[in-house]
Amino acid sequence: MSLNFENVILNLKKGDPNAFKQLFDSFYEKLYAFSFNYVKDEYAAEEVVENTMLMVWEKRQNLDAIKDLKSYLYKSVRNASFDYLKKKKKVVSLDIESHDSLFNFEQHIIQEETHKLLIDALNSLPKKCRKVFEMCCIEGLKYKEVADDLQISINTVKSQRSRAIELLKEQLKESHFYLFILNHFLIKD
Repeated sequence: MSLNFENVILNLKKGDPNAFKQLFDSFYEKLYAFSFNYVKDEYAAEEVVENTMLMVWEKRQNLDAIKDLKSYLYKSVRNASFDYLKKKKKVVSLDIESHDSLFNFEQHIIQEETHKLLIDALNSLPKKCRKVFEMCCIEGLKYKEVADDLQISINTVKSQRSRAIELLKEQLKESHFYLFILNHFLIKD
């Protein structure tokens, strides 16, 4: 369902909680994935997004000044994520010029939406498959390390990893880009 931003802004200004819920439901998961990419903490990403959405509600009377609500939300979440990292005294490597350019920012939004789709696909895997896939393919652990950690055989690790890849391929078969990413994980055999 496509969100009509003009109607949402108009209804938000009127204090319509349904418009806020519609906006929240449409963007929460994408913004969460976007924030998580920076803060690398589930609870912090949730807090960043929830606080950003709360700020939108509190400042709803000023929404007319916003030209692009989607970009505004992403920029707000990005800034709040950086603020969180500063408060936690984590080092953030920033190239201000590249982050501020519109092209790179839009590319980053696309990357985060892609990241969210991949997270959803991973979340759909059976628990054991997902754990093995994450440890082997994302964390880069050797089969023996995964087997020792999960107290299973190396053959079970290999079969669960293969099963996860096959399930992901099936789920993401409509997108060649995702298959390219998955094929990258096949190189490790």
